Amino acid sequence: MQKNNILNEQIQNLIQKGIFIENTKEAKLILSMLNYHTFIGYIPNFFDENTKYKNSISFYDIYKIYLFDRRLRNLILYILEIIENTLKTKFAIILKEELGDFGYLNSQNYKEDKEYKMLINNIKILLQKDKKIDIINTYSKTFGKKFPIDICINVFTMGMLNTLYKNINTPIQKKIAKEYKTGVNQLSSWIENIVYTRNLVAHYMRIYNFKLQKTPATCKVNFETDFVTYRIFDIIYIMKFLVLDYDEWNNYILISLESLLDEYKDFIKLDLIGFPYDWKNLLLKNIPLVI
Repeated sequence: MQKNNILNEQIQNLIQKGIFIENTKEAKLILSMLNYHTFIGYIPNFFDENTKYKNSISFYDIYKIYLFDRRLRNLILYILEIIENTLKTKFAIILKEELGDFGYLNSQNYKEDKEYKMLINNIKILLQKDKKIDIINTYSKTFGKKFPIDICINVFTMGMLNTLYKNINTPIQKKIAKEYKTGVNQLSSWIENIVYTRNLVAHYMRIYNFKLQKTPATCKVNFETDFVTYRIFDIIYIMKFLVLDYDEWNNYILISLESLLDEYKDFIKLDLIGFPYDWKNLLLKNIPLVI
């Protein structure tokens, strides 16, 4: 079947569903660049074959929701990079202070032997795979196959950080959690949810009008609200506490988020991403007083 025939069929499918097509030529151009099944994922209740929209929703509006979702996903990826780098730095500093350069390799510093062995095996695999990375290549002549934690941590995935934190002995867990002004259970839950979110956005999953399978544990010290939405707001809310740079969060991330929401305000519904009416106040980081 030729491309035009496929696109014509897709347009007809949308029309039959009651989607209003403002400009057929433009719609075909968009569908030639955006997978049809990705596009219909943004149509409300598209799983219900009996739903007919009677021209109440337009192709253009759906496309705008898709663009919003893509840009929100990109902003979340940016935040995740900051969180991951900071976590790796905190882990490396504290593990080095408490256990020395190579203490992370000692099974006595972990709770479960099975999880410890899995972690060490994953480290070996990644060191072999990533041996051409500058920092690994640079120090390989000095350390061989056994790297100190502050170098080795660079090859860790978020999943490996999650495994390490859950299994490392409690005193070290507490010390790392203290850096984020929270408890061990809370930080463990936050890291687990960050791993979950990273998997979603890295695989280009839709996050607009998407119900999360899990949500982060609340924290009496940090949280100003205890409501749970099972939407992406729950994740963005804990990101506020995991991004330690106040200026970066308040003066770039929040401003970018506000600008994005304002640009697409005519096409999106805040409740479908879990954002309450006072979301700006909830996400603003209070700069600590310097005494």
